[in-house]
Amino acid sequence: MTVTRRLRVQGFEAERDLARKLWQKGFAVIRAPASGAKAKHYVYPDLVAIWRGKILVFEVKRRTKMATLYIDAKQIEKLREFCRRAGGEAFIAIKIVNEKKWYFISLAELEQIETGKYKISVEKIRNALTLEELVKRYTVKALDEYTQSGK
Repeated sequence: MTVTRRLRVQGFEAERDLARKLWQKGFAVIRAPASGAKAKHYVYPDLVAIWRGKILVFEVKRRTKMATLYIDAKQIEKLREFCRRAGGEAFIAIKIVNEKKWYFISLAELEQIETGKYKISVEKIRNALTLEELVKRYTVKALDEYTQSGK
């Protein structure tokens, strides 16, 4: 298997892993059929997760170990456009294999550098939401929801 093919397969595995974890947490999840393919004319993210009308959109990245990450501006712009159309919130989801952890960074937190790419530093990744924090943020009921439902 070529290096390029192996990296693509590992990326697909990371997408499926995140989809499975979010599904187990109660989200409705779909992985884009052309995720990672040469569908350059279309604007779709790697994953979309929905919790009671809240739409979360993910560009999934996989790294063996913690390191600074650079993302092409076109990928970010496509993600922003999808979110604009869907009314969702976008995240870069980063799986660090050696740590067996997921980190989530909102697009608002990204830093664009002189080359036009977006940079996510190790510090930013370390301070990002974990999977548990992301799930809690979107699935916890507000107090007024409890009082309205009588539960």
